[in-house]
Amino acid sequence: MYRSMTSRKVRNYIMVIVMVAVSFLYVTPLISIIYTAVERGGAVLVETGLKFLTDLPPTPLSTSVGGIAPALIGSLLASALAILITTPIAFLMAFYVTEFPRHSLSRVCEVVVRAFSGVPSIVVSMFIYSTVVMSMGTQSLLAGSLALAIVTLPYTYVYFTSAFRSIPESLREAAMSLGMNRVRALIHVYVGVLRRSLLTGLLMSYVRAFGDTAPLLFTMGFLMNAVFAGVLQQSNAVPLMIFVYALSPYENFHRVAWGATLVLLIIYLALFTVSRVLVRGVKL
Repeated sequence: MYRSMTSRKVRNYIMVIVMVAVSFLYVTPLISIIYTAVERGGAVLVETGLKFLTDLPPTPLSTSVGGIAPALIGSLLASALAILITTPIAFLMAFYVTEFPRHSLSRVCEVVVRAFSGVPSIVVSMFIYSTVVMSMGTQSLLAGSLALAIVTLPYTYVYFTSAFRSIPESLREAAMSLGMNRVRALIHVYVGVLRRSLLTGLLMSYVRAFGDTAPLLFTMGFLMNAVFAGVLQQSNAVPLMIFVYALSPYENFHRVAWGATLVLLIIYLALFTVSRVLVRGVKL
């Protein structure tokens, strides 16, 4: 009996040590990335200050670092437009699937939307390029937003369906007992109860859209000489600028890429923190 208990304790200690070691190995690359981004990007931000967010990007012959204004504005607008496109579609589909789970159309929606989450982003970019960009004759902010909308649709849908499925059945029955149909119950009861959960889903989907690069490769363009040229004109994005500048042979571009990486990381952490605050006390 004593030997059996000792053996179990030894195995338990060994497994704890293994789990701690594996967790450390998993977190170490992330810590290294954050440290490098803060070290190199922080030096750029200290040198340029707020001008890094408001100035135009440098040219290969520039002596100054310049800024990321076109990319920052492009990312903010493209992600916001993508969420505006995705939200009503995901919201209505999530409501229909959760209210009529056994309907054949609900099953089709569930399978199709979740299957989209496994489609590579670059495939979505090529699809929008062949349909929208070639029809318009130019890359544009709208084309990039459509690509981001397709990519973020499964994520928004999953958040919304999780929110709707968390509604207690007693609340549904109470709404129906008051003579409400499903639409009135949605407007007057469900939205109010789930507002924090739905807002959290929107924020997380916005973060997903803000940091994605592949959907923009063939759709957004690469605007550098203006902050904003129009929805139907070429634009830019922070992840796209990081990708292009990191591959360039110019040291000045590399510095811009590190500064943009730190800005992207700060925006990520800020939005994630807000979403965590909103979801506190809410079970999705």
